[in-house]
Amino acid sequence: MLNFILPLLKNPLTRMLASKTIGAISHKMERDKIIRAREIESDKSVSIEQIRQQETSIKDELLTILICLIFIFTFIPYTQPTMVIGFEILKSAPTEFWWAVLIVFSGSFGMSTLKNIKKK
Repeated sequence: MLNFILPLLKNPLTRMLASKTIGAISHKMERDKIIRAREIESDKSVSIEQIRQQETSIKDELLTILICLIFIFTFIPYTQPTMVIGFEILKSAPTEFWWAVLIVFSGSFGMSTLKNIKKK
């Protein structure tokens, strides 16, 4: 077996082919490393910007409190008649109103969560 391999390894064409292949592989690995480093750096800057924006924004907390209050008031006997009337009124709300509610909630919670999930 060595009699077949040794001349093949000494062949200049084989050496050049091996050198080119190894060079291409190392180039791709280096390029992937640079791309990954740039992705990590951009993720850091985006995350820092999101943190800065969240420090001054309380809209997520307000929306969460609002939903929790609606849920709690639904089960308090004293407020149940008013909640039933409110839900009956909401049944007749136009579609555009629900689209606006959906946009507000997805803008507050959904889009940033989807972006984070998509990156992973």
